[in-house]
Amino acid sequence: MGFGIFLKANPALAPLFLFAGGGCAAAVAYPLYLLRTHPEIQLDKKNNPYPWQHIKQHQNIKFINATPDFYAGRKLLERPSY
Repeated sequence: MGFGIFLKANPALAPLFLFAGGGCAAAVAYPLYLLRTHPEIQLDKKNNPYPWQHIKQHQNIKFINATPDFYAGRKLLERPSY
């Protein structure tokens, strides 16, 4: 009730609270979106503790690929064994 009274007394601050609240909601929603949609982000370390070992040599997981021919040329290479 106190915030509503304050907002009625100062109506010019309503857009400020609206946009600040929207920014806070976006700051929480975007990382959650990234966690759900991007496969390179791993939270489950129990079932797959080393996810980088399952990436093929010719597979590109970068956000921006400046040299797509590099990955295409690696398709016929064998996986190195140590």
